[in-house]
Amino acid sequence: MISKIRKEVEEATLQDLSVKRRNRKLVYARAIYFKLCKEKTTYTLQRIADTLEVNHATVLHAINNIFPLIQKEEPFLYEIYNKIKDEDDMNYLKENYYALRNEYEKLLKIKTFDEHQEIVNIVREIPKKHIDTAKVRVKAMVDIIKNYA
Repeated sequence: MISKIRKEVEEATLQDLSVKRRNRKLVYARAIYFKLCKEKTTYTLQRIADTLEVNHATVLHAINNIFPLIQKEEPFLYEIYNKIKDEDDMNYLKENYYALRNEYEKLLKIKTFDEHQEIVNIVREIPKKHIDTAKVRVKAMVDIIKNYA
């Protein structure tokens, strides 16, 4: 996802984000990149910074100080930001949906509760006033089974 964001920002702004210069166009392009990365990924500031070999404070500065300037004074660049943001929203949702769907399918295949359901039902029959005693006895039985089975 982060490499896609980088590619789109570089193509839209015609800037190479890895260049170590501070001209305005490049600084604004990096600020857009940092803002999108922060919004669209779960990466930490340091991890985002590592993608361009800068430190986390640079990312934070760009998001908090440079990006608001883009909103105020650079409508064309802000439009680029919104375009990339809006395009990625649907892709981001689709990717997350499919990832979550796959994880859900995997979880459905796991039979953790089915194997122990009978034991769980037996434990549920224990009166509340005897629960503490039952915990001690069940723990002792489990220890015995582990050690001697």
